[in-house]
Amino acid sequence: MKKVTVFVLVLCLTVLTGAALAQQQAPAATAPAVKAAPAPASALTIARMEIAGSVENREPVGIAATFPATQEKVYCFLEFRNVPAETSVTVVWTLGLNEMGNVPLTIKPFSKFRTWANKTIGGMKGDWKVEVKDASGTVLKAAAFKVE
Repeated sequence: MKKVTVFVLVLCLTVLTGAALAQQQAPAATAPAVKAAPAPASALTIARMEIAGSVENREPVGIAATFPATQEKVYCFLEFRNVPAETSVTVVWTLGLNEMGNVPLTIKPFSKFRTWANKTIGGMKGDWKVEVKDASGTVLKAAAFKVE
C-alpha cells in the first residue's frame, strides 16, 4: 500500500511540475496585450489657436479680436502638431469672471490634427477669454476677444 501511495504522490508532483514549466514557457502572444498609457496632455503642441466667426472647410473664417453683439456664435479653432497619443482637452469660455461653458474635445494621434469648439454668445457683450486646458486643468493656451 505504501508503494502505491508513494507512486501516486510522485506522479502528481511530476504532472504539477510539468504544468508549471509549460506555463512558464508559454509564448508571449497568449499573454493579454498591455495598452500603452496615454501621453500626458502637456506633451501637446498647439500650433495655432484662432478666434473666428465661423469655420469652413476645416479652416477658421473671420478671425477677429472683436465681434459685434449681433454675432450668433464665436469659434475657437485649434491646430495640434505631432500628437503622441489620443488625449483630451477642454475649451473653457469665460465672460468677465464668469465661466460661461466648457467643451471637451478628443485629440487624435496625428502629425497635424485640427478641431474647434463654438460658443453661442447671444449678444452677451464684454471681455471674453477662451482657455484650452489639459486633463489636469493646466492651461495650454489662451486667447481673448471682445463682444461690442
